[in-house]
Amino acid sequence: MTQHDSTAHDINPQDPVRVTDDAEMVKKVHDVIDGMDIAMVTTRDSSSPEGRLTSRPLSTQRAEEDGDVLFLTRRSSAFVRDLTTDPNVNVAYASRSAWVSLAGTGVVVEDRDLVAQLWSKGADMFMEGGPENPDNVVVRVSGDTAELWGGETMIGTAVSMVKAMTGNKDDDEGATVVELP
Repeated sequence: MTQHDSTAHDINPQDPVRVTDDAEMVKKVHDVIDGMDIAMVTTRDSSSPEGRLTSRPLSTQRAEEDGDVLFLTRRSSAFVRDLTTDPNVNVAYASRSAWVSLAGTGVVVEDRDLVAQLWSKGADMFMEGGPENPDNVVVRVSGDTAELWGGETMIGTAVSMVKAMTGNKDDDEGATVVELP
């Protein structure tokens, strides 16, 4: 397992933060991500001299158990240009009961069989030429860490948020940074 610096996460030092590589927490991250479709994927804008951050919504085609996520996209897209300049990405998911910030690296996968396997009617709406089009590729984001908030029921998450806003949070509440395999 790769060691990661948990101090790199932008967390208030007074917030309780758990850092773990526990298999159950890795599974929880997977389950939360697997239950969400749209992610906001952030890269460094390769056309920006100052390297500004830019985010775009992408539909997750597959969430793998080790924290990797796969997206269909066009090789000619700004997203792929950004990744070839700087492969570091952040993938953010949000629902009514959980939030995940997945930090990792992205790589373009040139596998026609994988493109065909992941292809859907939704892909047809946004991408031209079907899975045979060589411009349609897969991007695999290999997660290093996932910062997880919530993940329980919507009511439990709401109670935790109210406690945090009123300063009455328990010591075991807060973000969990999960080191991914």
